[in-house]
Parts: sequence; structure tokens; C-alpha cells
Amino acid sequence: MWEEDEIHSLNSCTLNKLLQNKIPAIRIQGFASPSEINAFKDALLIYARKTSSVKQVTRLGISQYQQGVLESKDHYFNLAKEVSNEFAAVYAESFNPLTRFIDLLSQYFPDVGIMHEEGYGDYFAGVGKLRNGLSPIHVDFAPQDSQGWAIGETIHQLAWNFYLDIPSHGGEHLLWEKEWKREDDKYMADGNYYYSSEVVEGARLLTVPVQTGEIVLINSRNFHAIAEANDRLAYGSFISYLNGNKLRLWS
Repeated sequence: MWEEDEIHSLNSCTLNKLLQNKIPAIRIQGFASPSEINAFKDALLIYARKTSSVKQVTRLGISQYQQGVLESKDHYFNLAKEVSNEFAAVYAESFNPLTRFIDLLSQYFPDVGIMHEEGYGDYFAGVGKLRNGLSPIHVDFAPQDSQGWAIGETIHQLAWNFYLDIPSHGGEHLLWEKEWKREDDKYMADGNYYYSSEVVEGARLLTVPVQTGEIVLINSRNFHAIAEANDRLAYGSFISYLNGNKLRLWS
């Protein structure tokens, strides 16, 4: 898959290569000023709705998997409207990383926007995660668990994270050069979406350090994990590549 294990900067070529899984990641530096980062971090922790799916993570916002797949489509889209309005207070106190990121992607890709579900409305996009602990091996790929949703038509899927607070030790991204396939689910742990280490046995591993203030994009169909860390705060979403040469963001 990967032509090399270098982390690249963002341009049209590298974005397309990441979608096609030919490079492991893209790094964007200087996305926001220190004062913008601090203001956004403070507003996110004060105003954002706190939800969670595992004890190691406080989610600031909602998740299509947790509030949609595990509950219902109606529940998710009702919450999406509510929480999007709540996040307006976060952005008003600081700045809007979501729209800034969409504007940045639009310089390198012709059609970028928020994911929409016919009959329901726009998806929520842009969630914070305050992590204490590690994130075991997993994948994020909508066709795995979201048939019957618009995102179930995803061809390629990326994830982007804007790092707001990174501890001095730990919190690295662990990326394996292995795409998820349906037969890999035999290695899934009972009762959750994590996998045993057997699923990546023999696959190349790349450790990606991250720093406060930068964005890292990965192809989230690849198996990945996060090394143990305390008070690791990030904000981001998924990006679906769809028929019609479209990129659509959602959380």
C-alpha cells in the first residue's frame, strides 16, 4: 500500500495519495495561533456537551456510532441539530476550526462540505476528545457498521485531528499498514469495536508523534491506535470520499 513511510504536508497530490492509501499521513502545521488554540480549548471544555463511549475518553460533542448506530438515526439527527447550535457558543468565544479546515481543504479538492442525510438533515461534524489512557487497535470506516446511512456509501475515509493539548510523554498515533477487511472482524473483542493485536501481526507499524497546534490526517480504514497519555485533547471529524468526487465531513 504505502509507497513510503514519510509524513507529508497538504497539497492536492498528497491528499489524493492519502485517500488511495499510498502514504500514511498528512501533517498541517501552523493551523491556528497560540491565542486561538487557548481560547478554543477553554470554550470547548466549558460549553460543549460531554458524552462518552469508553471510560478513557470524555467526548465533547456527539458520535454517529454511539448516538446513531447504537441508538437510532432519529436520535442522532435530533441531537445533531441541538449540539450544532450549542457549538455556536464555542466558536463565538474563539474561532471555528471546522469552517477553517473546510476552507483549507477546498484549496486542494473541488467539492468539500458537511455530510447530509436525505430526509434528516446535516450530520454533526467536529467533536472534541479528552483522553486519559490509551486507545486500543481499531478502525473507523463507515461501511463496516453504517449500512442504511448515507455514509455507508463511503469509498475512502479519512480522519483529521487538531491537537489542542498534548502531554510531554505519550499520546502518539500508532498506524499500521493494513486496511480493514470484513474477515478481520474475527479478531474483534467482544462487546466493542477494538481488536486484538493478532489482527496487525506482521504489518508495518509507524509511530507518529503529534504536537499542540497541528493537524494530522490519516486514512482511518487502516488499523490504528493511540499510545497512553493523560489530558490529551484533540478536535476533529471523519471525511468521507463519495461518488461524484465529493468530500463530506461528519462525526
